[in-house]
Amino acid sequence: MHDRTIYAKGGASGHCTQRHHRAIKEGIIRDDFTPAVKLLMAQRAGYICSHPLCQQLTIGPSEDRGTKLTNVGEAAHITAASPGGPRYDVKLTKTERQAEANGIWLCRVHAKQVDDNASKETVDELRRWKVSHEDWVYRRVAAADSLVQHGITDLAIENIGPFRSRAAVKFGRHNIVFGLNNSGKSTFCECLAALSGGRNLAALEKRWGLFKSASQAGVIEAAASIKGARTSVRLSEELVELKRLPQRRPQRLQVEVDGNVSASWPQTLFNVVYVDNQAYRPSDLKDPFRRDLRALAPQLALSEAQLWDALREPLFCSTTFGSRVRRTGAYSVEVQVAGSSHFLPTENLGGAEYTFTILDIALRVMRSDPRPVPWMLVIDSSMFLRLDADNQRRVLDGVQALDEPPIQTLVCLNSEQEAVELSSATTERWVGSSTAGRLTLHAFR
Repeated sequence: MHDRTIYAKGGASGHCTQRHHRAIKEGIIRDDFTPAVKLLMAQRAGYICSHPLCQQLTIGPSEDRGTKLTNVGEAAHITAASPGGPRYDVKLTKTERQAEANGIWLCRVHAKQVDDNASKETVDELRRWKVSHEDWVYRRVAAADSLVQHGITDLAIENIGPFRSRAAVKFGRHNIVFGLNNSGKSTFCECLAALSGGRNLAALEKRWGLFKSASQAGVIEAAASIKGARTSVRLSEELVELKRLPQRRPQRLQVEVDGNVSASWPQTLFNVVYVDNQAYRPSDLKDPFRRDLRALAPQLALSEAQLWDALREPLFCSTTFGSRVRRTGAYSVEVQVAGSSHFLPTENLGGAEYTFTILDIALRVMRSDPRPVPWMLVIDSSMFLRLDADNQRRVLDGVQALDEPPIQTLVCLNSEQEAVELSSATTERWVGSSTAGRLTLHAFR
């Protein structure tokens, strides 16, 4: 049962329910919340409805009310304030019934819904909503210093490759990282991509021998937000040595999520697609296009066959850079590039045309994901620097124009001069910079 008297910081509105009037008329004693408890309940909920499918803001300005506030939220009782009400618990004391812990902040619609459907919206269910919602509000507050509200917010690396001491950066929606050759750009990108697990994590472990009994104490820390709710992840060496080690010792990877030891981490928060030049990597495939798609597929949560099956004209009738793709064989496609009326086999594409085709395939699959999860596209310097200045600018303009769903990006360059020239047209989007060892990262909104 809920108390329809609405309290904001400015006080009560004086609005009561028919049930409240009836209780007074019949002489029923109600254990209502005090104004202070209602205010605390609203503040702990961030003045947002705690229903998991609502999250409606319930307070705003008013020019006519004396309080200068309009409030459409309600302090609902989890167990009713008086006998006969929804979910009434006779075992509770008056103090317990009036406590903030016995209330949940809801909008008016859901405050009525939970009382009209008490058999479905049980005490346990409402308490679960309350705990989950307050945790969500807390994580939004914890992410207040983040430059992005939907995506990977920061990354720290320690004792991996060239990053011997701790190096930490904050990401924007779009990012440029630069540093000379051998300054750690590839390692930086590989550590970021490793947070998505699977092939990317395995590649990083293989390159640096991480999380093995003889390895150094490598650490990767990162945080990601979904609609402002922040989750942190820490991957490190196991802290305690085991006695009587088995002959084949498992990996010593220790996972922490929001500061608590965990068996795994939410990899769907770190959907990172790392695009680099596969010509520099050993492969049994001679066809560079098939080699690139084989590397892309697991990062897109697809098998190689599934990615090839997705290369159909209907999916690629509209792409970021205008590449239209149609499958012509088991492992062959033709591409119509932007501004052309002809389809060409991939081996006949120019360098820039080929690069835009790979980027279009990655972005099209990422943007067709029905889940409300963040994605980041990382373009290694081995791929990005194959483009001339105009086409590099075209890449940035194209990804910055993507609104729904938003895609985070990170491109790698070799020098500060290249970074300055590339970002000169978007200086108004710049939101900050940070350094990681010999690398510098510029973040843009």
